[in-house]
Amino acid sequence: MGLDVIVSENLVSIRFRGLDRALCLCRYIDLHGDEITGAALMPHAEAKALLGWRVGGGYWPGAFATGWFTTPGHRGQLQLWDTYRDDEVLVIDTTRPKPSRIVLQHPDRRRLRDRIASVASGDPDAEPPPE
Repeated sequence: MGLDVIVSENLVSIRFRGLDRALCLCRYIDLHGDEITGAALMPHAEAKALLGWRVGGGYWPGAFATGWFTTPGHRGQLQLWDTYRDDEVLVIDTTRPKPSRIVLQHPDRRRLRDRIASVASGDPDAEPPPE
């Protein structure tokens, strides 16, 4: 997998590496805590239900979705995806129009969800959201 997610006190940095950088058409995204409205784990099929047209990147049904996609019903909002065949993905919603949502496949997604949620709330000791 070609991405690193670095979570600090008030910043979430997502760095794309290698082929993922090319497929996502993105080198990095930095999100400040006040830009994050939520972080959740979601079944891939549920996240895909809000996936619109591919604007740039790669897509092969059942194999991968990488790059920028529109959000149906939300003109001007784009989602950034970097997922392959996992059944569960990490979804980060933001206040930005681009990206309004980031959907990632990461082996440590449960811990990342909890840490990102604490950055969004501004409380590093916040309780993790219920499963």
